[in-house]
Amino acid sequence: ACFAGMANAPSAAPSALSDIKYYPDYDTDYEDATCLPGTMDGRPSFSSMAACCIGSYPDQTSGACFAGMANAPSAAPSALSDVKWYPDYDTPYDEATCLSGGNPNGRPTYATQGECCIKAYPDQTTGACFAGMATAPSAAPSSVDDIK
Repeated sequence: ACFAGMANAPSAAPSALSDIKYYPDYDTDYEDATCLPGTMDGRPSFSSMAACCIGSYPDQTSGACFAGMANAPSAAPSALSDVKWYPDYDTPYDEATCLSGGNPNGRPTYATQGECCIKAYPDQTTGACFAGMATAPSAAPSSVDDIK
């Protein structure tokens, strides 16, 4: 019931967060297409929406795929290494997450959302930063090496 209530519900409820995959929506015009959670026979699957957008819509000029992300980057990256994450210092510490895209006010940037959560919010007891991840870990890791 929980997954069925999602705007883009996965095709089957995942048993683990690492099971969440994304596939390209080839039924929509290329410039308007996004990636959808789940898998579909005959279509590639990706471990993140960003990876799906980069791998499936590399020449999309509209930016529609990235605009469909929960924390959309301000400009479409051309590679996963171009996606940077920064701490949301405008939100109270215990509620804050990491955001992707444009970096306001020269905040530190990190290669992954997990790295950002670990380094920017090391004493966050609520777990809000990790809970805000598209594929959140079941427990907050204590180092970047713990993220699988």
